[in-house]
Amino acid sequence: MFEGIGSRLSTEAERRVAEYIAQRADEIFEFTCDLIRTPSVNPPGDEVAVSRVIMERLARLGVTDAEIAACEPTRPNVMAHVSGSTPGRTLMLSGHIDTKPPGNMDEWRTDPFEPTVVGDSLIGLGSGDMKAAIAAMVYAAAALKELGEFPGKLSLALTADEENGSRVGSKWLAAEGYVDADVCVIGEPAGVHEEWESIHLVSRGAALFKIVVLGTQMHSSISDQLPGVNATLKMAELALKMQREMRSYLTYEEHPYCRFGPTVNVGVTASAGVTYGVFPGRAEFASDIRTVPGMTEEQVKADVQRFLDDAMAADPELNATLEWNLMVGATEIDGAHPVVRSLSSAAEVVLGRTPRLDAFPGATDAAYIQVAAGVPCVASFGPGMLPRAHSPNEAMNKSGAAEAAMIYALASLHYLVDQQAGGS
Repeated sequence: MFEGIGSRLSTEAERRVAEYIAQRADEIFEFTCDLIRTPSVNPPGDEVAVSRVIMERLARLGVTDAEIAACEPTRPNVMAHVSGSTPGRTLMLSGHIDTKPPGNMDEWRTDPFEPTVVGDSLIGLGSGDMKAAIAAMVYAAAALKELGEFPGKLSLALTADEENGSRVGSKWLAAEGYVDADVCVIGEPAGVHEEWESIHLVSRGAALFKIVVLGTQMHSSISDQLPGVNATLKMAELALKMQREMRSYLTYEEHPYCRFGPTVNVGVTASAGVTYGVFPGRAEFASDIRTVPGMTEEQVKADVQRFLDDAMAADPELNATLEWNLMVGATEIDGAHPVVRSLSSAAEVVLGRTPRLDAFPGATDAAYIQVAAGVPCVASFGPGMLPRAHSPNEAMNKSGAAEAAMIYALASLHYLVDQQAGGS
């Protein structure tokens, strides 16, 4: 997998780190499989077992400066640190240890908790999102621990609860002061059309809200005799109108990496009515808007309310109320940041190409690591492909975990050494 990589490296320290990872490529793959075999489904949310597997592997690899940080007993985060031989910058690698539920089991061709290799693909729940990246980060830290002679510190923040809001994960870690670094790289899948496609400088935000539509609840047998408003039908009409028009109501500026602008997802959940025999008097649907940098919660909320006000003005029978949930803001990091250069350089060595700079379509833990803790974040650069995440038969290239470990180890060393040499 890594034949001839030593000849593409410029320093003895880089060659030693690369040799450490190359010799353990099979071990990194098997560790990824161990993580997949250890359920950490969220919701309901319980990362105890998978955090134990990670802590045991860190200890086995000699990374002893590691701890569990948790505000709830069943929701542990793993924090680990490898300090170099001289002072310097701190680089954090971060990934989440929970997964979405497997969904409809009938659609899985294999057991989602039993990693299976088919051709060049590793199939299993959380393979690309993002247990391969977690395995890679652990071994990158171990490689620098083995090297010993480097400036600064490499930290790992392996977080709980990312798949369901990050309340007891990165949000809590940021509030409690655990997120302490000069820069962070998050290992979310880097591919949309192909693996290792982009270094994502932007993490788009997410505005989450619900629309409640009220009608006339009464006995359904007389709906053709008495005037009434069917809340289900009004909800359907409003949802279709929102799908057609909501984007035109949004206030935002074009962004060079967000070439598609914000994304409006109408009706991500919906419910209506009571049962047979009851004319529906209440219906509701939830929606999310994936925001671009510069869009504020106050403005997005005002834009949605303006859409509803116009819809109700056009239809006197429509009675719709906005119930706001939350908004996680978008983040971005400068493409000229030294950590971006380090990732690009490492990717060129390992993959033979330089990924383009782009925006991550979804939201990531950058929302709290960067906004709340003030640590600039690369929103996503990891193995796997986003379209395969959250889907039956989630899969990634079986070499992805080892490739990620090599990229993370070399990029971390390059960044820490480069920043020390630059005196910044």
